[in-house]
Amino acid sequence: MPIFYRGAGVGTYWHQNDARLTGFTSHHPGAGAQWHRIMYHIARGTTVSPYVSLTRSYGVAYGYAVAGRELPTPAKPGYVYQVLIDEVDGFGTRLIDPVQAVAENLGSPLAERSWHHDGTQEFLLGVISPSRHFEILEKPALFPPPGEGTPRPPLLSIELETLVRALRDAEVLALGAVAKAQVLERFEIHGDKSNEDRTSFAPR
Repeated sequence: MPIFYRGAGVGTYWHQNDARLTGFTSHHPGAGAQWHRIMYHIARGTTVSPYVSLTRSYGVAYGYAVAGRELPTPAKPGYVYQVLIDEVDGFGTRLIDPVQAVAENLGSPLAERSWHHDGTQEFLLGVISPSRHFEILEKPALFPPPGEGTPRPPLLSIELETLVRALRDAEVLALGAVAKAQVLERFEIHGDKSNEDRTSFAPR
């Protein structure tokens, strides 16, 4: 029986609303579940989404719990929800692996634009943590001589951004809702022990 987690930073929706009483619901349960909506949910944080983000990692959820509108304190803690989703629990929760869903829809390696970037080997560090490694995202791409090309940042497609962020967050998507009976517990988070960059974890 896999255990999932969801972090709720101070001031975010699931901090102000107790999912143990309501379960988790997406912003727009009736929106189409096309794969491009997965990309906009993960890479752009769109609210027009039928998905609820969960993670297999308590550490990732902890990072989101400390990345609210203010730092958690004993008087106003952040939360990490623990969720149990069983294939035979009768709730009919549909889970989607976003990495698999995006990878299945990627184009040919011969396509002019693809999920590939043309930066250095460190480029993905900027995608993983843009506030901590923003200079890597802005570092001009290298071109072969003699012309060297017009200076520009490396290419970053929404497909690559989605794949990297989903892998970073050990992310799994629930379609529509997670029942309140599946929310087992809510842990209080009083401070930041994770030493992570708070702005890398934009609440969604």
